[in-house]
Formats: sequence, C-alpha cells, structure tokens
Amino acid sequence: MTKRVLNAVTNVGPYDDPSHPTGLWLSETTHAWHVFEEHGYEQTLVSPAGGAVPLEPRALRFPNYDKTAKAWRADPEKMALLENTASPDQIDPSQ
Repeated sequence: MTKRVLNAVTNVGPYDDPSHPTGLWLSETTHAWHVFEEHGYEQTLVSPAGGAVPLEPRALRFPNYDKTAKAWRADPEKMALLENTASPDQIDPSQ
C-alpha cells in the first residue's frame, strides 16, 4: 500500500489590505515535506482554490528562511508544485 500525505497550503495573498502581503510560511511546508519524503511518502499539495500559492515575505528572511526553504526555492520542480496546487475537488478521498 502506498503511503500518502496531503499537504494543505494557502492561496491567500493579502488579506483586506493589499499593502500587507501574506502567504505560505514556506518552511512550515518544507520541514514536513522533507520528513515525509525521507520516509517514502507520496505527497500532494492542495489549496482552497487550487493553483498558485503566494509566499509570505516575512518567511523568506532570517531566521525563518532556513536550509529546507532555501533548497525548495532553488529547485524548479518544487517551486512548480507551488504554482499548480490541486484544489479540493481534484482530490480523491479514497486515495
């Protein structure tokens, strides 16, 4: 049986005020992804609207911008996962 993890991430960029951007705290996803990957899990990213995931600007600075987050951003395949997340209706719960 294949071991799978569904990682839920956000699509929210700014909230009410566009001058205050927000988004995914990348290291929160990269740490979990790394651990599950080491243990052989197949992983999928899902977001409420599907599609692109904005990154929280504050998460891309020290001390939150760590080794796993930097490695993810340097990997075009991983970054592509954040550009094209599945939406909930694309997920088969039996899987």
